[in-house]
Amino acid sequence: MSKIILLLTVLLMIPAYLHADFMNTIYFNSVNAGKVPFEHKNHLRHTENNCSACHNSIFHIVRKNNPAVTMAEMEKGKSCGACHNKDNPRTPQLKSCSTCHPVDAVTIKIPDFGNLIFSHSKHLGMFSCTDCHDGLFKTDRTNPHYTMSQMEQGKSCGSCHEGKTAFSVKGDCIKCHQVGDITLAGESVFSHKIHLDMSFACSECHNKLFTPGPNRQSRTMIDMENGKSCGACHDGKTAFTVKNDCQKCHKNVKMITFKAFNARFSHTAHLSMFKCEDCHSGIFVGGLRSIRYTMPEMEKGKSCGSCHDGSTAFGVTGSCEKCHTGSPADVSFTIKDAGTVLFSHSKHRSLFACSDCHNGIVSTGVSSKRFSMADMEKGKSCGACHDGKTAFNVKQCSKCHPVKEILFSNDARFNHDKHLAVYSCNDCHKQLYNAGPGNTRVTMSEMEKGASCGSCHDGSTMFSVKGDCDKCHKSTVDVTFEVKETGNTTFKHSVHTSMFKCTDCHNGIFVAGKSSKRNSMSSMEAGNSCGACHDGKTAFGVKSDCQKCHTVKQIHFRPGSAVFSHTPHIAAYSCKECHPDIYTPGPDNKRFSMFQMEQGKSCGTCHDDKTAFGVKSNCQKCHPSTPKTIRYELSPNTGNVEFSHKPHSEKGYNCNDCHYSVAPSGNQGKRWVMKEMDQGKFCGTCHGFSMAFSVKDPISCERCHQKESDWRPQQMQ
Repeated sequence: MSKIILLLTVLLMIPAYLHADFMNTIYFNSVNAGKVPFEHKNHLRHTENNCSACHNSIFHIVRKNNPAVTMAEMEKGKSCGACHNKDNPRTPQLKSCSTCHPVDAVTIKIPDFGNLIFSHSKHLGMFSCTDCHDGLFKTDRTNPHYTMSQMEQGKSCGSCHEGKTAFSVKGDCIKCHQVGDITLAGESVFSHKIHLDMSFACSECHNKLFTPGPNRQSRTMIDMENGKSCGACHDGKTAFTVKNDCQKCHKNVKMITFKAFNARFSHTAHLSMFKCEDCHSGIFVGGLRSIRYTMPEMEKGKSCGSCHDGSTAFGVTGSCEKCHTGSPADVSFTIKDAGTVLFSHSKHRSLFACSDCHNGIVSTGVSSKRFSMADMEKGKSCGACHDGKTAFNVKQCSKCHPVKEILFSNDARFNHDKHLAVYSCNDCHKQLYNAGPGNTRVTMSEMEKGASCGSCHDGSTMFSVKGDCDKCHKSTVDVTFEVKETGNTTFKHSVHTSMFKCTDCHNGIFVAGKSSKRNSMSSMEAGNSCGACHDGKTAFGVKSDCQKCHTVKQIHFRPGSAVFSHTPHIAAYSCKECHPDIYTPGPDNKRFSMFQMEQGKSCGTCHDDKTAFGVKSNCQKCHPSTPKTIRYELSPNTGNVEFSHKPHSEKGYNCNDCHYSVAPSGNQGKRWVMKEMDQGKFCGTCHGFSMAFSVKDPISCERCHQKESDWRPQQMQ
């Protein structure tokens, strides 16, 4: 009973689901006329909810089964035309394009003018779609661009807009092209409305004087004074001149800020006393061609200095704060050998006026010159005051140059503060150290001979670099040695420092740093390096306990699928039983073939079926995975042959069934020809009798040989 109720519930839900789905607007994609919306709701209302009025006689209920139909086919009664025709005048007719095809304003990009808006709604009030489409315009976006001269000859919009049917494209530009105020450089605004209201036609300026749009060319005031651009009319005769009546176009001249030096120029303050032409373009060239001048140039009468000479107006030499408002920014100097030095204007301005330094001692801006410490010590630049009398001496380095703790390799630290409490900078720089990146690093052995820190830290003047390692080296790090033969070996300082002092090893046994010398295992066995302690008495011997320092791992041999595990071997043998007599560990190890192992080489030394299982019969013990497919490269006429171990092992064959009686393993394998296989050799041992398909059977060739059409050379490895 419950199954019947569930089935009825599902059946009742299907119409509701279909109804909800078909109540949504469905869109059909047309090739050239955009998306066409279809409303089921409107059609169901007129057909009294009779779906079969359309489905499946006119439209298949599955959308993808409906073929594409053209407007010409609809006019012959297909698709929508079955109802929307002259026989049903109450229905919207097919010629009423906009009923189904929604149209809106179209934005047209004009290369030299910007965007133009074409309104469909205005035109549809007077014309039908077919008056323009597809005779004049395609309904898609592939219409070619027509110039105004082409339209004047009747192309495109010009077919109607010729001055008779509709206004002409020739004179009434603003009816289609939107014009507005244009903001130009120097806070100037050009008003189209003012010029059009004076009965100027667009063609009087465009394109003779101005090319509108993105390709327009900007002109300077000097160009205009020579009759270019606005200057063609604004010459003092036809209209006011561009030379004197600046404020008529430049309505709101702004304060000009020079960010680099916190300086400001106020047009408002100057216009209350002077005219624009007093400065422009004789003293200043406005706009993009303006030239920036330095303070020394102004002091010689250039730029602002032509008036601000101390007579006509305050001088540029001494009244800095009148133009440079606010506190001057602190200046950072990046010194190659001594880091960043910060000069604070605020500290100096509390004691001095700007003119005390600028531009007699220090030139400002791009004219400023850098001085060396030697120059300053002779009274140049900062040294003019910082001579040890007027102010602290420039030789007191730490007052300007920030000093810090320097971190060296192996966590060695040098603290400037501790040393400056006892010494001056000159005690070390530049006799012992060149400050900055040019400093030369010195090894511990060189320090022990008096170089670098060792010039003071000799055990007499100060503690010695030789024995008090922990005073500079705050911690120890593990050292990893890249051993060519056995991989990375890690030396742990933490284990050793818990039992020994640094001097127990350094620099008698080990020379630290770049001067350190690598020792071989044989050298260690002779008592050098680690072998000085690791002799089997003081500590475990370097000769027998290899794995205590050298990490051992599983080794995968390629090509092939053999895996060698150190773990079971170390449990039974010592390292020296194999290394280096049988194997030389690392990249220099020589690879041996299975044929050579069978003769007692490499693994075959032990794996001889006496000491351990033989290499000849227990293949899977070392080769745990299925061996890879073997490819034999032959000519295109014969086709390559690929031998797969997998299907043979799945048939129940063991490695020994083929190796070594039928096929030698490894690189010792002999190539066999088909004639030999026909005689029962190699593959023919099995593939020639009832055990498997015969190599003699021509029908079976393609089981091993690729077809000539599929032949391909082996990819380069």
